[in-house]
Amino acid sequence: MPAPRYRALVDSFAADIRAGRLAAGTRLPTHRQLAASSGIALVTATRVYAALEELGLVSREQGRGTFVRSLPADHGVDMSFAAEDFVDLNFNYPSVPGQTDMLRQSLRELAGSGDLEALLRYQPHAGRRSDRAVIAGYLGAPADDVLIVNGAQHGLAVTLMALLKPGDPVAVDPLTYPGFKVLAEMLHLELVPSGPSTRCRPCTIHSAPSCRRPTGSNLWRRPGGRAR
Repeated sequence: MPAPRYRALVDSFAADIRAGRLAAGTRLPTHRQLAASSGIALVTATRVYAALEELGLVSREQGRGTFVRSLPADHGVDMSFAAEDFVDLNFNYPSVPGQTDMLRQSLRELAGSGDLEALLRYQPHAGRRSDRAVIAGYLGAPADDVLIVNGAQHGLAVTLMALLKPGDPVAVDPLTYPGFKVLAEMLHLELVPSGPSTRCRPCTIHSAPSCRRPTGSNLWRRPGGRAR
């Protein structure tokens, strides 16, 4: 069964953007222009641009149009567009409905309030105390126990370097986050697949409590609050 027309258009646009044939900043045809030139319905043209935006290849600016985004030289794994009913468990993406518009609105509010000058200066290594207090309130933890890092990979690296030394064992899920495996190799840690028969000297445990890849599974809690 041939792929839907809009999927072919998405893959074509994506290939041109990734290959540089559509340069960053290029304004794409309007939805109506794309519909007319491609012989598709207006609603289908809208789906094409929505899919490209979801892939991070274009950005939509209200009242101005849709523009090709600037991609880094190495932009990770090459991905083709998947059908709407297809779940790609290789990647863990935020999936809040309308998240792009929510982020855009939040950035507008941030730009119009607060001390932006302070954000342009060097920040404390653990993060600003006011920001840590907000996060601590959400987590229900003391602010002194919260450190702000630049993404999960940075947080994992800092934690492993602070707590472990080369040769230390780490019990991990049989299917383990690839980024953690890279860090373990770099720091010369011993990864031990966890399970009922796991036997090792006192060791650290690394496990993803939610959205485990590639299974998408979550830890569930026993009565009494202990995760199993």
